[in-house]
Amino acid sequence: MTQSTYEFALPLPITQATRQMAQEFANQQPNAKKADQVRLNTLAVLVMHDYLQLMDIPTNLTASDSWNQVLRLCADVADLQVAGLGRLECRPVLPNQTLCPVPPETWIDRIGYVVVELDEAAESAQLLGFMPRATREAMPLNQLRSPEELLDHLAELRYPQPSALANLSQWIQGAIDEGWQTLEELLNPAQLSPAIAFRGRLGTQTPSKRIDLNGVAAVLAVDARPLADESTDICLQLHPPIDGFLPIGTRFSVLNEVGEVELETTATGTEDFLEWQVGCASGDRFSVQVSLNEVHITQDFII
Repeated sequence: MTQSTYEFALPLPITQATRQMAQEFANQQPNAKKADQVRLNTLAVLVMHDYLQLMDIPTNLTASDSWNQVLRLCADVADLQVAGLGRLECRPVLPNQTLCPVPPETWIDRIGYVVVELDEAAESAQLLGFMPRATREAMPLNQLRSPEELLDHLAELRYPQPSALANLSQWIQGAIDEGWQTLEELLNPAQLSPAIAFRGRLGTQTPSKRIDLNGVAAVLAVDARPLADESTDICLQLHPPIDGFLPIGTRFSVLNEVGEVELETTATGTEDFLEWQVGCASGDRFSVQVSLNEVHITQDFII
C-alpha cells in the first residue's frame, strides 16, 4: 500500500568520505550546473550504498553508470548496481521539494527508484521511499512506498516466489487462472494491429500476464488448443507493453519439467515480439522463463 512519504522517512548520515567523493566528481564537470547535478547524484548514490551495506545487501559501485566518468558527463544518471539484481536508481531531492525529477533515460533497466533528501548544511540525508518503476518525469513524493517496502522489494527480486501453476487443460474449457488478463487489456491499440501483433494465431482475448524485469515490463501471451490426437498445441508470445521493441538481451526460454532449457531465443532490439510453439501431452509440465540481465521470471504450466 502506498503511504505518505514523510511518515516513514529514514534518517541517514552523509559521511565526510561521501562529501569528498561527490565534490571530486563535481570538479570534473565543465560548468557549475552540471557540477551541481553530479554532486547531488553522487551523494544520493553513496548514501544508499552505505545504507545497503549496513543492511548486508551487496553493491558494486564501479559497475554503476554513475561511476563512469563519461556517462556522468553525458547523462543524468544516479544508479547503484545491486549485486545479483540490477541497477537501483537513487534520485536526490532537496528539503521542501514535493516532486522528484526522473530523467527518461533512467526509465528502463532499473530494479527500482529510491528518493534521497539531502541536507548538505546539516550533513544528513533522509531515505524518503521508493517506487518499483517510473513512467513520468516528475514523481510525487507523497506517492512513494516506504523504505521498509524497498527491502521487501529487493528480497522478492533475489528470492522470487514460485509462480502459481497454470492448468492449460482448464484454460481450454474456459477456466482461466486468476491473475491473467487479455492481450487487449495489456497492449496498446497500435500493438493490437493484425499487421504488427498477430502474425500468428493469437487474438485480442488471448490469456496474458504482465512481467516486470528490472523495471522493464513485458507481456506473456499463451494460447492452448487441443489436437485430434489428444495432444495440445501451445503458442507462446512475449511482447513489449508499449510502442517499441523488447530490450536487447531479453531471453525467452521454454524449460522442461526438471528445469532444463529446451528452447531459447534472445531479443536483438528489432523484434515486435518473440514466439515459441510447443506440443504437449496430457499431464506434461513445462515452464516459460523470461530473463533480462540478472533478473529471471518463471511461469509454470501443466497440461
